[in-house]
Amino acid sequence: MRQFLFILIIYAAFISLGLPDSLLGVAWPKMVGEFHVAYSAAGIISMTIAICTVIASLQTARITRVMGTGKLVLGSVLLTAIGLIGFAFTQNFFLLIVAALPLGLGAGAIDTSLNDYVAVNLKAHHMNWLHAFWGVGATLGPMIMGLVLNHHFSWRNGYLIIGGIQLLLVLILFLSLPLWKQNEQKEAKESNESTSLQSLLKQKGVLFALLSFLFYVGLEGTIFLWGSSYLFEVKSLSVATSSFILSIFFASLTLGRIFSGFITFWLSNQKMLLYSEIALLLGILIVAFGSGNVLYGGFLLIGLGCAAIFPTMIHETPRRFGERNSRSIIGFQVASGYVGIMVLPPLLGVLFENFSMNLFPIFLFVFAFLLLGATVVIDKGRRTTNLES
Repeated sequence: MRQFLFILIIYAAFISLGLPDSLLGVAWPKMVGEFHVAYSAAGIISMTIAICTVIASLQTARITRVMGTGKLVLGSVLLTAIGLIGFAFTQNFFLLIVAALPLGLGAGAIDTSLNDYVAVNLKAHHMNWLHAFWGVGATLGPMIMGLVLNHHFSWRNGYLIIGGIQLLLVLILFLSLPLWKQNEQKEAKESNESTSLQSLLKQKGVLFALLSFLFYVGLEGTIFLWGSSYLFEVKSLSVATSSFILSIFFASLTLGRIFSGFITFWLSNQKMLLYSEIALLLGILIVAFGSGNVLYGGFLLIGLGCAAIFPTMIHETPRRFGERNSRSIIGFQVASGYVGIMVLPPLLGVLFENFSMNLFPIFLFVFAFLLLGATVVIDKGRRTTNLES
């Protein structure tokens, strides 16, 4: 019973990670008038959050060795609560950027520390379900803000409610600290040299793992940002239909992670990754060459293909590279993913604007093919290492 309760607390912490992720996009049309800034200024806030998330991801391994996972997650959720409540009370744009700092730092630490903990200590189905609960949070956040705005309350109330939920979770995490101490494995004290990026890159396959996260998260972000525009401009669908088809992608991504958790009971991580990446490639081809109702199926297949990729790659890290360095490598992988989503979608947006939106599925296919290639190379390298040893 205690173990079941502990796992629920881990899932709840990942819900908290998803809750703030889509708030800014929903609230910004109301916020921009109060702060008297350009509409594009939201990019400054989102970039600040993303940069802080990368910094926190890279430092999580070092901090965890000092604090332990339980205390780090507790402190990180508290940081996100402070950031959200700071948004609610901020009266000028500069302070809004200041409030974004703890929001990003907290998110990066939660993401890396919990991913590592589950990868080392729990089975593959828990990793898939963990990321499904992120989807629950990412769905609930905009719903709560939407309800607040639809009832003609200030966007500030929405941030206060989400911040209050985070504070409630802080209390739950504080009370659960003894459970963390009972469940955490004793970590080996690693020197700074053994966990530096330079030393990790010498390990066979690590570079390809970082590239996998860069291209996968970049691909996902490209679909988030430009999928609806592609359907509207190239496939000549209405705005409403384009948005609905994109929502099918989000739904299949979340539900796919739930179902993937069950599939891992009889399918290995290696096969799960391979089949998922093949399904992703097929979905992209359907979207590229299909039309009409076929596009619904294409985006559904892309979502199902994407569903298990990120959590499975995370869960494979200790097996691929050993538990000793898994936390450091996961930190770099998460950071690489955030770099991908910061750089690739905006860069592709410039290319789409100056050339053609028809490039959208081509780049998706290239990213997915590179992802599949990196997976094959890593697994081949792992088999070679096992044979040599």
